[in-house]
Amino acid sequence: MRELARRLGVSASFLSQFELGQSQAAVNTLFAIATELGVSLDELLGHSVPPRAAPPAAPAANADGVGDGRGANGAAPTGPAPEPTPVPEYLAFQTGVRWRRLVEPVDEHVDFLLTDYEPGADSAPADQPQRHRGTDYGYILEGTLTIIIDGQTRQVGPGEAIRISGDVPHRLRNETSQLVRAIWFVTD
Repeated sequence: MRELARRLGVSASFLSQFELGQSQAAVNTLFAIATELGVSLDELLGHSVPPRAAPPAAPAANADGVGDGRGANGAAPTGPAPEPTPVPEYLAFQTGVRWRRLVEPVDEHVDFLLTDYEPGADSAPADQPQRHRGTDYGYILEGTLTIIIDGQTRQVGPGEAIRISGDVPHRLRNETSQLVRAIWFVTD
């Protein structure tokens, strides 16, 4: 554990507390731990999700291709449609960043996330920008996110998208007084 802590630039005590669930890590630290261990964030955080049962058959379509609300066997529905399973909050960081997984079951190579950045939120300390495997694709829904990629600063606002190579040092900050909300598709 001491060697891993040294490579990550954190204390062995912090790693122990993190492992026991007694401490939260910044986004950059989580990515660094996962990279060093060769695992996905879901594996690191123990968020494995059991496979769901097969989805119900699609409604049968009539001659013009429009479904009539009957099941594949021609039977009328017997009750209200099942409510979609709510997707719980995925992870809240001590730095004011919250990730919510948008789809389940989990794909170990992709994270599809709704991310909120509270005012003042920062994905990483200034001297420790995050790096990880894969690529980040982001789309800003509301607010303005400051993105620092390899020392270059860019503001990204509503309706704008960005691609970030995970192996390039980067940092995501909310320097405004308003919530920033974005959708991220992060590949491994």
